[in-house]
Parts: sequence; structure tokens; C-alpha cells
Amino acid sequence: MKKTALIIVAAMLASGFVGTAQEFKEPSVTWNNLRAHPAPLPVIGEIQPVKSDPGKASVWSIGAETMDRDYADFNSFRPYIAQTGAGYARLQSGWAKTEQKKGKYDFTWLDEHVDGLIAEGLRPWMCLCYGNPLYSKSGHDLDAKLFPDGPVMDAWLRYVKKCVARYKDKVTMWEVWNEPDGRHNLDSYALYANLFVRTAQAIREVAPDAKIAAFGSCSPDREYIRQALEIIKERDGLKYMDYITYHAYWPVPEKIIPSVHKLQEDLKTLAPGVKLLMGEAGCPGQLEYGHAMHTLEWNEYSQAKWDLRQSVIHWGLGIPYSFFTMVDLNYGWMLQSFGLIRMNGKKECVYKRPKFYAVQHVTSVFDGNLQPVEGIGVACPLNREITSIGIAREGVPVGCLLWLSGARPTDTLDRISVDVRFSGLELKEPVYVDLLTGYIHDLSSQVEHFSYTIREGESTGIIGLPLWDSPIMVIEKSALQN
Repeated sequence: MKKTALIIVAAMLASGFVGTAQEFKEPSVTWNNLRAHPAPLPVIGEIQPVKSDPGKASVWSIGAETMDRDYADFNSFRPYIAQTGAGYARLQSGWAKTEQKKGKYDFTWLDEHVDGLIAEGLRPWMCLCYGNPLYSKSGHDLDAKLFPDGPVMDAWLRYVKKCVARYKDKVTMWEVWNEPDGRHNLDSYALYANLFVRTAQAIREVAPDAKIAAFGSCSPDREYIRQALEIIKERDGLKYMDYITYHAYWPVPEKIIPSVHKLQEDLKTLAPGVKLLMGEAGCPGQLEYGHAMHTLEWNEYSQAKWDLRQSVIHWGLGIPYSFFTMVDLNYGWMLQSFGLIRMNGKKECVYKRPKFYAVQHVTSVFDGNLQPVEGIGVACPLNREITSIGIAREGVPVGCLLWLSGARPTDTLDRISVDVRFSGLELKEPVYVDLLTGYIHDLSSQVEHFSYTIREGESTGIIGLPLWDSPIMVIEKSALQN
């Protein structure tokens, strides 16, 4: 098996091994505890993580943002970023950090990040965003004001051309701005439309074949995108647009689905050649008092479940996805807890959160060999919402993702036993794959509270299948092998 190898771990489990590599001074207590609470089924293996490889296709990206404002230290997390298995990493370019004297551009700091990511096997894409206090008081951080044509725009375009010229052979895509529809810019869609067209023209002037993404939108209803797109279309700006990026920070991950469907419908009429990309999404690992999804009681279990649910939803929708973010970010007034790695106030790595391992499992399993498929039904006598996604390999249905949904993820490690019948899916030797713990479980032998699979043509029934509010897969064992 090449990527999602079945590594037999029975002997290690018997000796009390919980599969945590000790790389930091502090152990990951939550990860150790998760690994000590597997599903009540025989463990026959575990997902084998893969390293980032620029030679392989990938739909997964890792957030390496905010280093333009020094909220994180690249060298502190560089040794671990390739372990995520992601194919791409998102950077922010930092006009204010690069041009600190008018007309003088120092990209040394950004060279370190771009070249470092490439050396680690990731392909960087870059968000061009935020202002420069040398030219205006519009802000050089989140919620920075957009600017119209004039001296500030002229200086911005000069910077954009310098940046693109320097990295055009290294950066895979250029994103124009970050969350232009934030709380202080909700009615700025006309300004953004102009900013996008002017910036995209500058990018293509320097790099004619460059891929360009628009928006980085954070508005839940996506109306901002629609209004700005209409103006961009009137100005013949769609020819510069390859992707629309959007962000999602809703406590219940599944609520993104109708929003994406609405955006897809809008694109059919307004911009039929443009593709969608989830540019930034993540969950706090603790109760926060600022930023997305604050004032809710999150912990490292519910965080990992949220990120798993959000990412596999987008895999099922066929939309590339970027995890926010590699490490906790030190904003000065707060230490944000969205990171795959927990940090201290000195921007030093402390330990890998369960979210880190969850990302490894997703990038390893969904590496291009498996595809989402429609036509697989899930029926069970349970008065609770279940979300499911059919899985195919080479066009043949081979399994199904499913989890308890309809509410935001909990911090419980308990599972419930559910009788499930899959229609449109014939399984001969199914296994149970837990994307959070990473364990692969046997579904072919009789154990307490569990029955053999019941097969009737293109239908498979399982009595007592353990489910929880985190994605698991029931899948043909051979489908995991290359």
C-alpha cells in the first residue's frame, strides 16, 4: 500500500502504545486521550500520513498567513508543515512590511517564506492584501479600508508588479485581497470590483499566464460577491478571474452547503468559467473573546471534529480547501487558538493538537484516488440528522462517509450504535476508518453489540455501527490500497 497503508498495530496497542510521536517538550494530552478511546471494534491498522509532495496533485492547502504582520514565526513551524501532507500553502504578501520607505522594496522576509515552503514540498499561493501607512491611513491589517483610484492605488499597483515579478515562477496563484467584505467594508463591493480589475490587470501585465483568485469573501450570504461580480463583468474583468475564494466560520459546518450551492448557481449566470476555492476555514481550540466563532465553548476535540466535517464537506462538493491555520497566531492583544500546533506567547511550538493529525488523515486518504459520488443512500432508524457522502474509486462506488450532524461538534468522545443500511453500495470486505483517531477497524468479525454485514445485492446493512459527530468511513478495504 502506497499512501493509506494499513499498518498492523495490534501488538503496539496491547503494550499500551498510543501512537504519539514525542517531538515537543509537552505531550498532547488530548491526542493521547483520543487514541486511548477507539471505536468499539477490532483495530487492524491506522492511516499512514504522507508528506507534502510537489509532484502530486492535491486539493489541500495549509494556512501560513499573517507573517506579514509577524503574528507567527515561519522558522518555528517550518519543520512540521510538510508533515501535514498538504499540497499548497497560503501566504499574505505584506505591502507595509515590504515597502517601508517610498519606492524601496525589501522582499527578504518574504523570500524566506516562499523559498522555505517550496523546499518543504509545498506550493505557495499568495494573497495580495492590505494597505501601507506610507500612503494612507486605510489600514494594513484585517478590515483595512479599500481605496479608490488615485495616489494610493498607483502605489499599490507598483508594489503588486514588483511582487509578481519577483515570484511569478514560484507562486501558483495570486489572490486579490483578504475579506474585503469584513465588518467595516460591507458596502464596499464597487470599490472592490475596481480594485480587483486594476490589480488583476497589473498581475497579468507582468505574468500573462498567472492564475488569479478574487474576493477571499467572509460574508455568509455571499451577496457581496454577486454585486461585485456584476460590476467586474460590466468592466470585462472576468477574463482575469480563475477562482473565487471564500471563507466559512459557522459553528455548524453543514450550514455552508446551501450557501455554496447558491454561489454555484450565481456563477452559472454571472461567471460560468470561474471555479470555487475554500480559501480559509478553521475552528478555535478554546473559548475565544475575539475573531471568528468567539464566545462559544470550543476545545481541542470539538475543534478537530469541526475541521474534519468542514473539509470533507468541501471534498464532497469538489472544492479545494485551505485549513486555517498552521499555528496559533499572536495578535498581541490575544493568542488565537486556531492552529494545528499549539503555540506559546513567544511564538514557540508547544505540541500538535488533534487537529494536526486530523489534517494528516484527510490529506492521506483523499489524495486523488477516491472521488465523491452521488447515488449512495443511507437509511437508519435514528431521530437525528446524519450527513453522508458517497465514495467512488475509478467510477465504482466503494464506500461512504457519514457522521452525526445538525449541531455544532461536541467535546464528547462517546459514540452511539446505529443500524445503517447503504443503498447503491455493495461491500464485500468493508472496514471502518475513523478520520479523527486514524484507526482502521474490522467490520467482518462478530463482536459484542455488533453484527456481520448483511448484503442483498447492491445494498449493505450493518447492525450497531458506531457513529459520532465526527466523520467516519465505511469503505471496501481494497479501495484504500494503491
